[in-house]
Order: sequence, then C-alpha cells, then structure tokens
Amino acid sequence: MKNTKIMAALAIFLTAVLFIGAASAATDLTVSNDPLNPTEITSAGNYTLAYDNATVPGHYLPAGTTNFTAFGSLSPVAGNFTLAAADNGEYTKTEPFVEVIYRLNYTSNASAVTENFNRVESTNVYERYISANTPANLRFPDNTFIPAGTQFTDGNITASVDGASGTIVGQASGVVLDYTIPASTVTYYLNVNIGSGPTPGPYDRDVAAGTDAFVYEHIIVNGTQTAGKLTKFTDGQTPAVVNQISSDATGVFYLTEEVVGNNYGTYYLSAAWNEDAPYINIWYPELSLQAELTTNQETGATAGDSIDGKNVNKDTVVTFLINAPKVGPAYYNATAGTGATAKIVFTTPVSGKTTQFGTVDYNNKLLTASQTNAGWTAAGDDATAGTYTAQAEYVSPSYFSDYAKKSNTLSFTLQSSTLTITAAKDSVVRSNPFTVTISGKAQVVYAVYLENAINTDVNPTLQTGQTGFQGYFLTDNTNNVNTAVIGGGFFKTDASGKRTIQYNTAADTEDKTYTIKVNGIVSMDGTSAVLDTSDYDKVKVKVEKGAVTISASGDGSYYIGDEIKLTGTNTDSTNVFLFLTGQNLLENGIVLKDLPTKTAAYKASNPVAVKTDNTWEYKWDTSQIALDTGAYTIYATSRLTNGKASDKILTTSRYGDEEGYAVKLSDSEYATVSVNLKQPFLSAVPSGTVIAQGDKLYVRGTAEGKPNNLMLYIFGPNFFEDYSITVEDDGTYEKKIDISSSMSSNQYFVVVQHPMYNGVFDAQLVKEQNGDYQYFKIVNTTTGGSQQGSFVVWGPNKLQGSQAADALTKMIDDANIDDIYTKLTFTVAAPWIRITSPGDKAVGSKFTISGTTNLAVDDQILVEVMSSSFTAVDKTSTSTTSGVSQTTKVVKGDTDNTWSVDVDTTNWKLDEYTIKVNGIEVDVTTTTNFNLVEKLPDTPTPTATGTTAPTTTATATTTATPQTPGFGAFIALAGLGAVALLVLRRN
Repeated sequence: MKNTKIMAALAIFLTAVLFIGAASAATDLTVSNDPLNPTEITSAGNYTLAYDNATVPGHYLPAGTTNFTAFGSLSPVAGNFTLAAADNGEYTKTEPFVEVIYRLNYTSNASAVTENFNRVESTNVYERYISANTPANLRFPDNTFIPAGTQFTDGNITASVDGASGTIVGQASGVVLDYTIPASTVTYYLNVNIGSGPTPGPYDRDVAAGTDAFVYEHIIVNGTQTAGKLTKFTDGQTPAVVNQISSDATGVFYLTEEVVGNNYGTYYLSAAWNEDAPYINIWYPELSLQAELTTNQETGATAGDSIDGKNVNKDTVVTFLINAPKVGPAYYNATAGTGATAKIVFTTPVSGKTTQFGTVDYNNKLLTASQTNAGWTAAGDDATAGTYTAQAEYVSPSYFSDYAKKSNTLSFTLQSSTLTITAAKDSVVRSNPFTVTISGKAQVVYAVYLENAINTDVNPTLQTGQTGFQGYFLTDNTNNVNTAVIGGGFFKTDASGKRTIQYNTAADTEDKTYTIKVNGIVSMDGTSAVLDTSDYDKVKVKVEKGAVTISASGDGSYYIGDEIKLTGTNTDSTNVFLFLTGQNLLENGIVLKDLPTKTAAYKASNPVAVKTDNTWEYKWDTSQIALDTGAYTIYATSRLTNGKASDKILTTSRYGDEEGYAVKLSDSEYATVSVNLKQPFLSAVPSGTVIAQGDKLYVRGTAEGKPNNLMLYIFGPNFFEDYSITVEDDGTYEKKIDISSSMSSNQYFVVVQHPMYNGVFDAQLVKEQNGDYQYFKIVNTTTGGSQQGSFVVWGPNKLQGSQAADALTKMIDDANIDDIYTKLTFTVAAPWIRITSPGDKAVGSKFTISGTTNLAVDDQILVEVMSSSFTAVDKTSTSTTSGVSQTTKVVKGDTDNTWSVDVDTTNWKLDEYTIKVNGIEVDVTTTTNFNLVEKLPDTPTPTATGTTAPTTTATATTTATPQTPGFGAFIALAGLGAVALLVLRRN
C-alpha cells in the first residue's frame, strides 16, 4: 500500500461519531470492511475515521491506547486528519479485536450503582452495577443500545435484552451476569482519490442573504463556496458571540439540531462582528395543524371555531389548515408551482391510518404560505362514528420528512346527524331562564316550540335577539290544518349542526312541566310552516315555584334608632317587596322602605334586588321611622301584592302584573318575621363615688338606639364643664375625666344626655363670648307645643350648680322633645392612703403589706420598705441589701379601695423598717414602721396608721327614662354635701 501514514491513521478506533457541521468542521467517515465497496475520499478536508461498530458490536479502543501518526506535516487533533491530493492511494488495515466481557453486578448498595459500563483497569472487562430487582436500560460504552435478544448469563441464570431500548429484567442482589464478545480480526478498506483543489460538497439550497434557512438543511450562503462561519451575536452596542457554525472546506453549512441548538434568529456570515456582512435567519421548520368549522363552502373560509376536542356531525364541513410559518413562504415558488409539501394523517376509531377524510385526500399538500388551506369536506354518512385524531407531517423536502417534528395532534368525535333536543337542566325555578340545545344537520333551519301549551297560561317565552334566530313560528300548517303555535321560533344550526336556545320564565309563569319540541321543516312561509312529522325530538322541563325567606339580625327586640339587618333568600323572582303591619297602621300593611311616610303596600315602587346567588339584604335604620314602640310584623314577598289582602288591586306601580294589578298575597311566595321596637335606654355608672383630687373619674354605661354621641355635663360650686362622648357600635361608652388637684372637695352633679330618635340634642348648650357666657335652651321640638325658657349655667345671672343641674333635667323632661338623660353624683376629696400595720415580723418570714385608699381603681401605688437605721457599711461586707421597692394597682374594695404587696424577708438583717407608700399618679404619701426580729414572742394586734380620711357620704343613682323627676334629690344631697364639707373643714 502506498501510504503508511493512512495505515497508522486507520488504527485509531473512535468511540463517538461526530455529526458533520460541528465547530471542528471534520467529516465523519465510517471505514468499510467490504473489499468490494471500500470507503471513498474524493475531497480534501478534515475527516474523522471510525470503525463500523455494527461489524463488531461494542468493541472500541479507549483513548490513549494507540499512538497517532502524522499525515504530511500536520498532526491529528482529537481524531481529525487533514487529507489532500498528496495522500491519494488505496489503503487497507487489519485490526485485531480482543475478547470483551460486559458484566452486570446486581447490588443492594445504592452508593455502588453506576449508570454506564466502566472498564476494569488493565482488562477487557466492562462492568456496571445495577440496583437489585430493578429493570435497567443497557447501552454499550459508545452509547448505542445493546441489541434485543443479547443474553447475559452465569450458566445458571440467563437474562435477555428486550426491545430497542435495551431493557433487561432485575435480579437479586449478588447475581453477576456476563455477555462475552469473542476475539476477532477485521480488515478495513479505504481509497483516497482527491483531485486538485477542494471538491464542492453536496448542499440542499443556496440561501440568499436576508432570507430564511432551516434546521436539517445543508446550505451555502450567497453562492459562497469557501470555508466560513455563521455567527449569531447578542444585541446591544458591543455584540458578543451567542453561537457559531462552521462550514466545510467548500462552504457547506450542515444545520443540525446539535449545532443550532435553540439559538434561532439572525446569523452573519462572519467569524467576528461585522454589521455589513451578509446575514441569514435560521429557524426550526415548525409545523402545526388546525381544524375548524367551514363557514363558506365555496372558499373553505372559517371563523376560527375549532373542532379540537369536540363532537362533529358526519355532515359537518370541516376545513383543515396547515401552518408552516417560515417554511411555506421560504420554499414556495409561485412561477414553478413548487415548494415544501405536507400531509395530514388521520387515525380512525379502529386505529387505522389514512390521509383520506371525506372526499379529500390530504396527502402531499403544497405549502404555499404561512398558513395553507389543505381542503374542506364533511366526513360523510358512511364514515365510522367515533373519535378521530389528525396530525400533519412533512412529505418534502426529505430532510424535513426524515427529521422534523410532526405537528400537534387534533382529536374530534364524529356523530350521526339525527335530530335531537336536550335541556341544560330538568327543572327551573320561575323567574329564571332555561336553555335547550338542538343537534341536527349543519346550517339547517328547524322549528322549535312549546308542545300542547295553553294560550291563556303565562308560558315561557323566547329570549329576543338570539344567535341563529330566523323568525317567530306562529302557525303550524301541517296537513293543511292551521294550528296556533305557542313559544315557537325558527332556528338555524351552526356549522357543527348545533344551536342553543333560551326560554325565559316570569314570576307568574305557571308552575308545571313544559314539553319543548323540535321539528324538521318541509316548507316555510313567513311565520308559518309545514313540519316534517317523521323528523322530530322533544324534551321536558319543569317550571317550579320558588321560595322566599326572611330573618332579622339579633333576638327580635330592638331599640328605636337601631339598625336592623333584614336578610333572606328568594328563588322565585329577582325582587323582594317589604311591607309592615302593626297597631293602627293600614290594615293590609305599609311599605317599610317608605317610612316615615306610610305608603300602602300595593303602591311599592322600591323593592330590594335579589343577588345572583338568590340572597337579598336590607339594612333598616329605625331612627327616623315615626313608629311607636310595640310589636310589628314584616312581610317579604316575591311579587308586588295588595299587602296581606286576599284580593288583588289595581296599582300605579310599575311592578304590577301584566294587567296592572298588585296580586293577592296567596299568589306570591312570601315569608314573615316579627320585631319588637323598644324605647332606647341610657345608663351611666361612675368608677367611684369619692374621687381623690388629682385622680381621674371614669363614667361608663350603655346608650341604646345607636346615637352618634352623648353629652355629659358636670355641675358643682362655681364649676361647670361639658364633654362629648363617643358611643361604640355595641352601644357601650366610656369617658375619662381628669379631676384637677385644685378641684375643691365637695359634691358634684353629673347629667348624661341622649339625643334620641331625631339625633339632635334638643336641649342644647349655647356658648357665647368665647365661653364666658353659656346657657341651655330648647332648639328643636319633635311634636311642637310649649317650651321651657332658657337658663344660664356660666356667666352673669347663672344658676347655682345644683340648681342648674336640676333645671337641665326638667328641661329634658319636656314632653315636646325626645331627649332622655341619666344622672349621678360624686364627691371630690383630698387623696389619702392608709397602711395596715403589719406589726413585728420574724426574719425570713413572708407576709403581705396592705392598706386602703380613696385613689381610683387601677391607680398605680409605689410601696417601698427600707431600713430605718443608718450605719456605715464595711467595704469588705458581702451582705445583701435589705428592703423592697414594688408598684401595685389599687383594686376595688367593699367600702374603700384596697392595695397590697407581698414581702419575703429571707436574708434581711434584723432592724427597724419603714414602709413608705406613694401615689404615682396622685401626689399623696404615708408611712409606718415595723421591726424585723429574730423570733416573735407572740402575735401583735394590727393597728391602722396613715393619713386620716374625711368622713363623706355620697350616692350614685342612674335612670333609664326621660320621665325621671328633676334634680330634687340632688338638692337634698347638696345639703348633705354642705354638712360633709363642714366636717372636712373641722378636720
């Protein structure tokens, strides 16, 4: 043989075949072992020489086991060799192959499991560890599947490889199975016959600059037949390389999936960025399929109504659209009438495959644009009913046919064109619509009507403006007999042979079962038709009465002024009418929503709308309804009624029936609820009857009737203050009033005022001259009549504190206003704290220090216990400090408020101790002493020490009604207050 360099090259066995077009631009070449058909190399270039693995399955030489020999002046790189005309000649190479053993080790050790065969060092054994009892897919080290039928055995157990994916069954842990390929020798044959200069390689298309190319094509660009690169760059001011594809020596680019990847878009014929370089666009040859109802049988046009996943009649015409958004325009040549082609493959209900559907053969359809109408047809009466699938695939060019993905798969079900009618539901509550659906031949007019309906009844009616409606069907001329038709209409089916029709019901539609019938038509004339009595179907729908419910929030008892939430359901109509009955109201009831105007129930014009979930709600504000306290009944009806009457009445309301009547109660669905209205209640309770100077007073209570706010007035000697109080949603309130430390010790009078029904304080405080002149007067009367004159509470001619308080209560008692009040008193006194002497205590004992006070509940008190003696402490002393400092809260007591702290004298020294108690929020202090001794001889009797409290008498009263007499009791208390003040002064 002529060239030993080629002989040496053939000794290299490469493990993987690289596809033409990779970045190295080397041509993969499998060397033949057939002397009559040697491998031919006729073009200069780079080549990867590989053995035919099919000849000796699974054999390969690991990298590094054979030395490379140079060709000419070039050395092989990664198995690639550059051949030129100087290397022409015929070459053979005999290659010995040693025995190779493939070994399966089944193991229960998960960490030992391997995914591939690995060579056992210095041997020809390739082993793989597999999880015990687990099937596995087997591949040779070159990544090809081990052929089906290959047997692994240990002499006792034999397992065969099954299927194209090399699957083998699992074995127990510890089993070792071998597959042995015996040694062999193979001779390979190669002819190199290269002319001068490169020979152009084969290509599919010469792609012009600025046009589209596709994955799987072999192309040259702009007629260029020299080696080059196509490069995709990033966008922006400094483009970077995203992907690069190299041609072979003759400028052919092999656009495989591997080299393009997902990097679709614009590629420049340049290795580096050059915006002036020729460019092309590389895309994937996408293909998709649509099947839509045909709306124009002349042109095959559609309106986008897909049949995918739907039922289709056998006579329904369907248009099939093949989408090749890039390939169609790129390949189509209108002049030559050529281009890429595709076909649609139908899978029948019995799993047959065909390109024929109806009268059209969808094979080899020329793709003329981004979307190609492949044809339209109906399946035909002879087609097999059942589910079909359809999928498009390329026919040409061959590289698309061989490699490109097929389109999406559509599915549809063929059914017969027999005329049928179905209802969406078997029953419906009146006032609600229902629908029926007819199914028959496509684009055909049918008659739909109510069979045997009674003309004098209130029957369901057709919804106006429906799609497919061709006109009303009023007269049936079948058999030359003119019969009136009720609820009839002519409807045309759509391209799928279907049409859905809506009937409406009203609140007074008869509650019974209706039969809806569909008929084929022999002939039509305006609103009349002759029906095909052999082509019909019918369905029954029951119209039922609905029901109304009503409930009121709370327990049924309400204060006037409360908001009462009325709720319920109504399945009989879209409105709820509310009317009220009670003492001395109109006999048949009055419209609840019109109050305080007392409108007869049958004139209602303001019903409550029912929500889509059949619920309704109305919030009734009772503050301005002009009703007395007492029991009332609320009716909720589904129709406008003559109240609770048993006869109907003409009404001017637009909610009357078709004849203008408000119907009798029994002709409507209704429900009732009872409510009891009460006069609002007002209460007030002070946090204490004796309040220390500098402390705080809390006034708490309840104000029913939902007032926005209350007014609180405090009267005393040369003292008057007013406060506004906010009422919570639950009717409770609390007002904090700071008692000044300079406020005189005396009795004070409090009035809390409620505005009642009209929400206005009719007895109102008027402030003039920047508050230097203040007086009360009545500014509003609810019922008219005489009014009490005004009186001054601050400024010239003012009333004394107690007299002003009494005058205010009498003013509010005026029968001509609706305000109510409650009253109370409290006494301001000097603050005091008392300590109950604990007596002597034994060291280490635990005891409670306690006492009483007139400070308010929850006031903070600081209690300090400290040594009474003072002695210098040795610097070396390690003794702990004796004593305690602790805060505590005042709590309510039986007579006086109390306080207490717990003390633990463990590790305290023997000494006399002082207890000092301070008010934190109020300036008051008291002290007492006790001794801490080693042992108690007996139990001393406790004595009280501290500041002496003045003796005071105070009362707190509350009232709930405006009929409470004035402040006469307060005047008497004022006298007692004077006595108490005298005692205080004497003390």
